[in-house]
Amino acid sequence: MPPKQPLPRPGFSQRRRALVACVVTLFVWGFRWVWPLQLIPGWVVVVLVVWALVELIRLLLWPQRWR
Repeated sequence: MPPKQPLPRPGFSQRRRALVACVVTLFVWGFRWVWPLQLIPGWVVVVLVVWALVELIRLLLWPQRWR
């Protein structure tokens, strides 16, 4: 019988989503000088930055808690 998987802690998906948003944004913004990423329009980079900021604001102001 396989061991029972523990339930994920509250806010785990919210923290993971914020981390993914920040990593993707920093990667795209930091490597804009690399040729394939030069093809990404500026408005896409701005949308990624806004997405990361919204996720961080949600994480800081309204974190998920136990119900």
